[in-house]
Amino acid sequence: MLDVVNVITGFINQLKASGYAESTLDNYGRNLALFKRYLLDLRSVTPQIILEYQSRQVGTGMPLAEESKALRMRPVKRLFEHMVDAHRLLVNPTEGIVETCRKHRKIGPVLTLEEMKALLSRPDLSLTTGIRDRAILEVFYSSGIRLRELLNLEMYDADLKERVLFIRMGKGRKDRIVPIGKNAAKRLESYLHSARPKTDAGKALFLNRSGYPLSGGSVHALLRKYRFAAGIKKPVSPHTLRRTCATHLLQQGVDIRYIQELLGHKRLETTQVYTKVMPMEVKQTHERTHPNEDKRHHSPVSEPFERPGTIGKDRDGSAI
Repeated sequence: MLDVVNVITGFINQLKASGYAESTLDNYGRNLALFKRYLLDLRSVTPQIILEYQSRQVGTGMPLAEESKALRMRPVKRLFEHMVDAHRLLVNPTEGIVETCRKHRKIGPVLTLEEMKALLSRPDLSLTTGIRDRAILEVFYSSGIRLRELLNLEMYDADLKERVLFIRMGKGRKDRIVPIGKNAAKRLESYLHSARPKTDAGKALFLNRSGYPLSGGSVHALLRKYRFAAGIKKPVSPHTLRRTCATHLLQQGVDIRYIQELLGHKRLETTQVYTKVMPMEVKQTHERTHPNEDKRHHSPVSEPFERPGTIGKDRDGSAI
């Protein structure tokens, strides 16, 4: 008999050593605890038992999003894959069992070009915190990096001459280099030269007013502040800006494999989720640009499709 507690503990420890985020480890731990109470011996698990468990978890009487349903099963599937790889099982009872239909999965909100322009214009550039916040918004929108990746940036991870950021130990503990646009580089240079506190507290790129590394909660708070100031009804998070960056690049016709590399996605299928968003704007672009369309019978698109970081002018006269 395989001890369930020891196997799960060993699996979670392996994930931690592989660099999985704390939030992922917490999710896996919670959902494997549900599974642990369901059985006694991992070697006795059959596909039928897995299907029965899956049915019970998604049929709790509460409406669940597709990704929430997946999170009930994904740790279980990964656990048995781990056991097979470690030669503790010969057959994987979860083989062929689908976590969720990812092609029907909905993604979160994406800002329009007009909303993005409004958001970028909100920080008060007469304040050092406003200069910092504008740089943060520009970096998120230009590069599509994750919140944790932004918070982990150090002073020398930003090469303003080459206009690139060095992302060290990103998701899955992988390093990558991402480009930033001229506007993001300009705002970042302004922050470094005139707004970043002089401090010995550390090498973090983005600091709070006291000179200590900025926290994730502070970033969420500033996004919420500027969202309300811009009159945006949608929720705005760092991941919203990541999705917006990818979506606007797609609307420009950028190759999806470039976007995959930019975002640091391991699988192309993850990036392809972005091809489903904003179908009306895609339709309008097709009508406006396809050579076989009679453009005399179509009204112009209200907002031009431009690359992230080049949408119009800020209130101080510079390009956004």
